[in-house]
Amino acid sequence: MRVKIWALLLLLLVGQVHFISAENVSMTREETFPFLQEALSAQLSLGDKFRSEKEISDVLSPYFTDEYQNLFVAEHIFSEPEGFILYGSDVFDYFIPMYSYDENTKIMTAKNKIIVTEYFLPQLEGPVVWDRPHYESLTIIKTNDGWKISEYLISEDKPIME
Repeated sequence: MRVKIWALLLLLLVGQVHFISAENVSMTREETFPFLQEALSAQLSLGDKFRSEKEISDVLSPYFTDEYQNLFVAEHIFSEPEGFILYGSDVFDYFIPMYSYDENTKIMTAKNKIIVTEYFLPQLEGPVVWDRPHYESLTIIKTNDGWKISEYLISEDKPIME
């Protein structure tokens, strides 16, 4: 009888450890891509109408850390008498990159951290050009409020998970 009780307690303990570790599992690829696409839609929606600073934060906060929001707003949001707005630009820093969302878009995961990256060849024609191949990467971290984009990186070197 004691063996059965100990076995039951051991099973419960192992189950509890598995449950705790499951909370730290990264988003799946199928969850990550729509999350990034929704985040880009949120960014682009800031050009639809004039907004208050709080309204901008309300739009961005489900997807971005406060620090990332501050960088994005400083780079892309303009103050006008009617409020704040996003204007069109050829500068895409802090926007969600134009990932292909196929096998070329790579995902690296660690506990409470995801890096999404894609390698881009030179683009010599069109409104936006660059002459060097590079990686564009986003870091998504697990916060108390859920998954949030925390970092944007352009690099000639392949990103690594630290």
